[in-house]
Amino acid sequence: MKKLLVICAVALVVASCGNKAQKNEAEVSDENVPMVDVSSGMLPIAIVNTDTLLNNYFLAIEANDYLMTKQENARLDLNQRARSLENEMIDFQKKVENNAFLSRERAEAEQRRLLNKQQELQNLEQIKTEELMTEQQTISLQLRDSINNAIKIVNASGKYHIILTQSVLNDNVLFSAPEYDITMDVLEILNSRYESNEKK
Repeated sequence: MKKLLVICAVALVVASCGNKAQKNEAEVSDENVPMVDVSSGMLPIAIVNTDTLLNNYFLAIEANDYLMTKQENARLDLNQRARSLENEMIDFQKKVENNAFLSRERAEAEQRRLLNKQQELQNLEQIKTEELMTEQQTISLQLRDSINNAIKIVNASGKYHIILTQSVLNDNVLFSAPEYDITMDVLEILNSRYESNEKK
């Protein structure tokens, strides 16, 4: 599930990268914008496959593993707490059925304690969900920044006027010739920068 969320986030990220690249190109003066090379038969367009980036970019792989582990640990903790509360409620019900409480007040106090504990568990679940979403947003921004920088490097010469995304979830490109695909160029820059940062 988290991988799907990260994939969606990065698909949107790369789509915005393409839009940002278009805006940046619009700001460049006409003197710096290369003319379309009609003789080569190539348009100044490039395609980036988001799925390939997500499956092979070391930072995205590491981020996905981190989020999955954090989600699994949160789920385990919540499930253990819920099981413990359920056992306490079953025990409470047995005591009520067997008239084990010495007074009605003690039974009501125990019931209130269990209801408060249930509410605390629901609040904890909400907190953990929000924490995961916040971390996912932070990671998405980090990925967006990395991809933006890699695209700027690949397109430093201004060769491409439009950079489009292609993925299973956000396939706005129905067909493109292989020579328009710059995914591996972007991926090479992303991973080489990631590795150089890891060595520091």
